Amino acid sequence: MAASGLALGAAGALRRRERAVADRRREAMSLPMPARPAAPVPPAAEFEVPGITPLFTPNRSFYVTDTALTAPRVDRDRWRLRVRGLVERELEFSVQELLEMELVEVDATLVCVHNPVGGDRISSARWLGVPLGALLGTAGVRPESDQVLTHSVTGFTAGLPLEMVGEGPTPLVALGMNDEPLTIRNGFPARLLTPGIWGADASTKWLATIELTTWANATDYWDARGWPRVPGAVKPGSRIDVPADRSTVASGPAIAAGIAWAPRRGVSGVEVAIDGGPWQSARLSPHIAPTLWRQWALTWQAEPGEHQLQVRTLSGDEVQEENPAPPYPQGSSGYHTIRAQVPDNGAQPPRWRPRLAHTRADLTGRLRLAANAPPAWRRHGYPRQPVFADPLPPARRGLRQLLPSPP
Repeated sequence: MAASGLALGAAGALRRRERAVADRRREAMSLPMPARPAAPVPPAAEFEVPGITPLFTPNRSFYVTDTALTAPRVDRDRWRLRVRGLVERELEFSVQELLEMELVEVDATLVCVHNPVGGDRISSARWLGVPLGALLGTAGVRPESDQVLTHSVTGFTAGLPLEMVGEGPTPLVALGMNDEPLTIRNGFPARLLTPGIWGADASTKWLATIELTTWANATDYWDARGWPRVPGAVKPGSRIDVPADRSTVASGPAIAAGIAWAPRRGVSGVEVAIDGGPWQSARLSPHIAPTLWRQWALTWQAEPGEHQLQVRTLSGDEVQEENPAPPYPQGSSGYHTIRAQVPDNGAQPPRWRPRLAHTRADLTGRLRLAANAPPAWRRHGYPRQPVFADPLPPARRGLRQLLPSPP
């Protein structure tokens, strides 16, 4: 018994020492200047509205959703990224070798497929990394491959159609976020980032291996759990940050504000409806990148009584989906809706009352979401016989630069 206790104590001490070494090496890591920097953020790009979400999420606040119970501490000096499978040359890169490649910056919003309407599993950052296409081009992609299967040090896997590498926003092997190395919880030393695709599908953290394979020969973590096999694009969405749901608003001119996203094509407009009335166009923060969310704000006249506010996003000719849907299988949809109370004669209700109302509404929403999930699972055959769309066909364009040159 005593010997077992000593062994466990020694193992725990060794683990703590390894974690401390990994943390120190991350803190000592410096990021070079990008060869292709992102566009400068315009002056006064953010609205000065208390409570609105900033354009770039502080690293300490960036949302985290994991399949791992704890975030692994990966030793930067011992870590290697491997490229293998249906390639002409299997490759291996250290962190330093990746940092010495041509780095690019990408401003992008990352959204979790489990994010409910109005939820907080969404964040934005200025990412720094190596384009995935550059690594695959160096390895030489064999013509029969059609899937990029990424492996995490935790054992997690996620598949990405090869055609997505050459089309749309640039997928990155990201090494930094917001001018710092990736945080431990966000995948240090490297993660995959595919702007405009749900985070669960194409943002493998603690990246260890990039494997070129085929959809016929390889499945990933989410396939086995009944989720769609081919990654889906993030839907246009929006959120009301101000006023908070069930909060109290002073009578007179009031500000409604929040964020809107459509990371493949960009946000072209935001509209707000008060008490079911006509849709009103909100002001938008300056466009920085189509893959980055935008702030919005609208001034409305707050009369005494209870009011309902709804918001929706416009992306070109596409309008945010109105019909409510749970996250499974293609991400949640519906308009974010909040209620606010405007007291008569300036009277303020007790502080506990709006908090209780907000808690009750939040609990009701969560219960409704949980109730909607099992029918959605059953409709799609979970877990034994999931019904998936056919894999994307082989790319007809965008991959020529990735394929090996003929002899």
